[in-house]
Amino acid sequence: MSQISHLLVMRLTDTLDLEMRVNTSGPTKAGLVQAYRFQDNPLEKVNYLYVSAGNPQDPDLQDARVSARDMENLGMNLPAGEVGGGHYWWRRGRIALGCYFITKNYTQEVAADYAHTFLGRVMHHTERANVSDLVDDWGEEASYLMVFASTFFEGGGPPNQYIWRGHVLWQVLTHRPY
Repeated sequence: MSQISHLLVMRLTDTLDLEMRVNTSGPTKAGLVQAYRFQDNPLEKVNYLYVSAGNPQDPDLQDARVSARDMENLGMNLPAGEVGGGHYWWRRGRIALGCYFITKNYTQEVAADYAHTFLGRVMHHTERANVSDLVDDWGEEASYLMVFASTFFEGGGPPNQYIWRGHVLWQVLTHRPY
């Protein structure tokens, strides 16, 4: 049995693995794309990302029923609930990503360019992931995926050892019938 949030995580993981690891070469290729928690050595994988439902760093980022006001912000006119029917939900999640350029000896400018290219590609391919065919075992259907926030910041140690870490937050509009 599968719930819609897990199906979304797995679809995003598969899409990002194909686009960021398999179909890419060079310094912005992902070394690892996986679902849920990152449990590997970032010095070996260099560029990594992992997809999860919710946000372990911010428990306040929750799935929630869609209100009529939320739909106005999207320029959509959908009922928040239907008499005798279902309702709409935002299913939310996080893609954590990092670029560990510790052993690459890049200049700061080159490291920043590669890191932001990696971030941009993650955002691009996330929003283009097809989720509209996903339906869970209880009939909840996914329809519209969007990235609604991101952050990426530099860290690191001695000169030419740059680390970039951050996340991309996504949400999917779903319909949950009764």
